[in-house]
Amino acid sequence: MSSVCIIVPCYNEATRLPVDAFLSYIRQTENVNFCFVDDGSSDATRTVLETMKAQYPDCIDALILPRNQGKAGAVRSGMLHCASRPFDYLGFLDADLATPLTAITDLAAVLDANPALDMVMGSRIKFLGVDIRRDPFRHYVGRVIATIISNILSLPVYDSQCGAKLFRRATVTGLFDESFISPWLFDVELLARLIQKHGRPEVLAHVAEYPLRQWIEQSDSRISSGYVFKMWYELFRIYQTYRT
Repeated sequence: MSSVCIIVPCYNEATRLPVDAFLSYIRQTENVNFCFVDDGSSDATRTVLETMKAQYPDCIDALILPRNQGKAGAVRSGMLHCASRPFDYLGFLDADLATPLTAITDLAAVLDANPALDMVMGSRIKFLGVDIRRDPFRHYVGRVIATIISNILSLPVYDSQCGAKLFRRATVTGLFDESFISPWLFDVELLARLIQKHGRPEVLAHVAEYPLRQWIEQSDSRISSGYVFKMWYELFRIYQTYRT
């Protein structure tokens, strides 16, 4: 498999981060590194990450941000921090491992097989033979939001908000140079930036969705219930910014 570095944004994850799962994966897998980004946590997350790094200094990096920047800022910082290193692919996963670490190999295989692709996105599509577990209410709300996002982008994307994405390293700097409008909807902005780069019809040859074999929703969401109201304003700002 090609060399991969996965960015894992962490905010107050000291008691929640599945440390054993990450370390076990590192012991069993070659060519995969992790950059854990402490997003200005107020608990012992920094200590946990630095302890992990001390155990596997060749495979784990710990980037400590002095203040909270939100998921978009943490992912962006991690991506730019690692972009100059000789990895083939850079990507990100959520710290709760709703997407299992085994998906990294699947996503990398998609990029390996398709040299024209800039990005492959995990997609939570439930069908026979896969294990996709989502809260029904969140699922249906998510489908409404996903449809709106697809219409905003004029792109037939099914699941822009899945927290599992992998990029060819050469594309990372251009995609992540600028700060994002939204701390949680930056995935939409990534797609919008690729549309600006390639053009709307052509972008279909540079982005792919891969149906995940497993995704298990974790109950401890970091998005507040009140964010749903702010989200619509952020979507409007994204539309206004990237519509040309």
